[in-house]
Amino acid sequence: MVASLRILIVDDSTLMRRVLRQLLESDPEIRVVGEAGDGRQALALVAELKPDLIILDVQMPVMDGVETTRQIMAYHPTPILVLTATLSNRDVDITFEMLGAGALDVMEKPLLGNPVALEQARQALVHKVRLLSRVRVVTHLRGRRKCRAKPQPVEEGDQAEPRTAPLAVRRQNLVIEPKARPDLCPVVVIGASTGGPRVVRQILTNLPADFPAAVIVVQHIADGFSAGMVEWLAQSVPLRVLLATEGMLIRPGHVLVAPDRYDLLVQPDGTIHMSGLPLLIQRPAIDIVMQSVAAVCAERAVGVLLTGMGRDGAIGMQAIRRAGGYAIAQDGASCAIFGMPRAAIELGAIDVVLPPQQIAAELCRHLVVGQYAQRPARNG
Repeated sequence: MVASLRILIVDDSTLMRRVLRQLLESDPEIRVVGEAGDGRQALALVAELKPDLIILDVQMPVMDGVETTRQIMAYHPTPILVLTATLSNRDVDITFEMLGAGALDVMEKPLLGNPVALEQARQALVHKVRLLSRVRVVTHLRGRRKCRAKPQPVEEGDQAEPRTAPLAVRRQNLVIEPKARPDLCPVVVIGASTGGPRVVRQILTNLPADFPAAVIVVQHIADGFSAGMVEWLAQSVPLRVLLATEGMLIRPGHVLVAPDRYDLLVQPDGTIHMSGLPLLIQRPAIDIVMQSVAAVCAERAVGVLLTGMGRDGAIGMQAIRRAGGYAIAQDGASCAIFGMPRAAIELGAIDVVLPPQQIAAELCRHLVVGQYAQRPARNG
């Protein structure tokens, strides 16, 4: 018999806790072992029950989601899935602080009273719980210091390790005709999924304000959260962080975050085009952005592929490397889920594999004038 996944629900609404329990226990492999109405109760139950995963509310009495996440990750490190009721600025800000403190992913709470929406929420929630429950996390010592200062780069010891690295089906290869523009600035594409926001922030925070390349971030995250990620990153990143829009010009020292529900393409004139064509399962797709950047920027393209499930980004990294660009993958020991980097490594599409705390320095080293220019295109 398959062992049950043991879940702790933390939410100040009795009704929501009951709904979540019903949705989760519709799966015979999931069992809710405890409920808490605030963060302080949650801490006591985590120590007692040792659940496989915690579903954690954002706004709660006694102790909010941010402090609860910090305390859990400092003393009883456990995978955390954040559930938020609204996409208000306040809730989104707290959500990203929770992700920065060690939570793995975020979802909106299910809509009650709509059977179709509730069934969709059930399927999504069960899928997410089954995935995140298998992730092994480690202690985040910053929570023990109760540091409430502005976000800082992630410390070397604040990393997650993979328990599993599932691979999804191979994605369609989008063919983009090369139209390299030697006068464009270098472009770094950072692709990430589960566990990614914290690592993305760590890398960007350690880049200098005069970084000589444009940066495009493609983060797989629930709809409605990309704008909040821009605001969260802008609090600590020395570069200018913007949500990408149609016609926006790529510029050195600017970070463009791909918005919800659109694939981002870099045009030959150096502007952004937002495509809504249903080409791939995941949107925004890392592969599409990387392939467009490889076609336009050639050896001035750099790919960085971070933690996440599946294969998105592997083909894009291959395109960058074949165009003469540079491809960096996050190492398995620091990934929450090693699926995306591993797929690119197995494809032979990676130049170097590094932990997050070394990636910013490697980007700076590589993008020194003359370091990347006139490099021959590769065939593999």
